[in-house]
Amino acid sequence: MKWLIPILFFSFLSAKVGSIYQNIEDTLHTNKKLQKFHSVIYYPEAINLDFFGYIVGVEKSPKKVIMQSDIKYNLEGKSIGIKANYKAFKAKKKALYVSHIIRYNGCNKDSKFLYNLYTKDSKNIPNAFAKSFDALNNLKDDIAKNIDRFDSIIIFVMGWNTSQEEAIRNFKSLYKNFKKASSGKTNPLFIGVTWPSEWESSILPDALVKLSSFPVKAKDADELGLGWLGVLLHNTLAKIDKPIFVIGHSFGARATAMATFEGNLYYKDKPYNKRYIHTLISLQGAYSIKRFLPGGIDGLSFDISNVGQVVLTSSKYDSAMDSAFWSHSYAGDDKSYNRYCKQEQKFMCGVYTNDYNIEFNRASKITYLDCSSIIKNNAYLSGGGAHSDIYDYEMGLLLWKIVRLIL
Repeated sequence: MKWLIPILFFSFLSAKVGSIYQNIEDTLHTNKKLQKFHSVIYYPEAINLDFFGYIVGVEKSPKKVIMQSDIKYNLEGKSIGIKANYKAFKAKKKALYVSHIIRYNGCNKDSKFLYNLYTKDSKNIPNAFAKSFDALNNLKDDIAKNIDRFDSIIIFVMGWNTSQEEAIRNFKSLYKNFKKASSGKTNPLFIGVTWPSEWESSILPDALVKLSSFPVKAKDADELGLGWLGVLLHNTLAKIDKPIFVIGHSFGARATAMATFEGNLYYKDKPYNKRYIHTLISLQGAYSIKRFLPGGIDGLSFDISNVGQVVLTSSKYDSAMDSAFWSHSYAGDDKSYNRYCKQEQKFMCGVYTNDYNIEFNRASKITYLDCSSIIKNNAYLSGGGAHSDIYDYEMGLLLWKIVRLIL
């Protein structure tokens, strides 16, 4: 039993030592395992983009902590489904907000925080929700100073159970493979949005936490889209005269679709008009394909009039789509592709391979691709079969084929 003594001793010492931001994290309830959604605060030069771009960090805290002022909601013309989302948001005890925005200036250049709630002066915490508008205004001003050297904007959002560090690694893989495939023919400005895509529990085992969190995080993804992601698209980028490409994976695709088509639910001064989005790309989208059909589902049917093109991918090797038995025919599921491409032919469809030439049908707007030829392997440290097989050159080539049709 002698070996227990040093273990107990060091456990006691570690219990007495907190992080540099512990007081703020404890107040915001973003401590312990939830630190993973603001890891760049600790290591901005290590967990980083090695090209010019922005990371927008969204987190989740109790409303009584971060929401001391009234919120203005835009419900005019909203569908029954969006109004249901509004009621659900009002009933929640927690809310999403922007906690930090960081600009990376490329290799060997210092990063810069445009907004950071994690400072020694925590006076902004009671109004962290309202201050999120100011944070995104800071981003707006900074983009305006730098946009002239870019030909477009690409926005990425990752999905369920993706820490900020993992999301940034994935952003880099996607963006660099896209740039490699383009052979330098495009130079888009990059914006990556991270969000608290998993639960933290000290009681339940991780597997059960993940399973239980699925429907909750689906709703959080919708809230992200109707909230700060919608503000980013339709206010922060409202006056940017460059093609905008919005790309999401899994629940990130759910959030980006909601933000693109439904705009924002809350606002600061006046409601935002939906801006034109050149292309939305949903990679293995974890949301119902029926949102694109007349009548929709659960009172929600996407209005895609403000979008040039929509591209959806599916794969027969994506077992995450198969296991989501409550999914209502998710867009990333091959069963949805088979039904709405082979049986009912609701969209412009194709079976994608590396030599497949993508063509857009301006009348239908929606291109649905069976990408089983390239989304077929288990990605590094991921589950769900091939659900996350999107970070290689083959996907970069697909993204470039889509983007080059617009540029």
